[in-house]
Amino acid sequence: MPAINRRAALAMSGSAFAAALLGASVPAAKASPAPPISKLPGLEAAFRLEWNKLRAIEPEHAAAERRYFEERAELVEPVKRELTAAEAAAFRKMSVAELDQWRHPERLEFNEAMQAYNRAERAIRQRIGLAKIGRAYERQVSRVSAAADRVIRCPAHTFDDLAVKVRVHKAWGFDCSDLECVMKDIARIARGGGLSVG
Repeated sequence: MPAINRRAALAMSGSAFAAALLGASVPAAKASPAPPISKLPGLEAAFRLEWNKLRAIEPEHAAAERRYFEERAELVEPVKRELTAAEAAAFRKMSVAELDQWRHPERLEFNEAMQAYNRAERAIRQRIGLAKIGRAYERQVSRVSAAADRVIRCPAHTFDDLAVKVRVHKAWGFDCSDLECVMKDIARIARGGGLSVG
């Protein structure tokens, strides 16, 4: 009979203690397979890098937009006028052939005024540099969106993986179309824990 002291006996389960008394070995419990090495921590780090770049651009972009709208508000946007009484009377007296030659003076005036307004608006954009800043901002938004999409599309195998997705969602905000990815993650983790998901 193997030597078993009282402390060792108390630490054993009933079946293990009985097996020890009989000199039998207790088979080790079958361990669950370890989950694959996750890519999500690296993807989260890549997202944070792009996210921080976007946050760094935002103050300059917001200031440029604010200045643009302030200066544009000083421009007077043209409004197309109605025909004068004399123009309307002349229009009514025209023959069909003359109507083809009618140049609609109110439209010509409006078009010329709009062209001048658009030139002034473009000059404001150029002076402020809004177009350049805006392009840089939009490019960075696209990069952040792509980084966030890589996070949500990457399969999660553990609760730590799901926590990554929650943190990225709090920063960027996934939409309802991404719910299917999350449901697949939950089902995958549940199956890994031996649960039935139907």
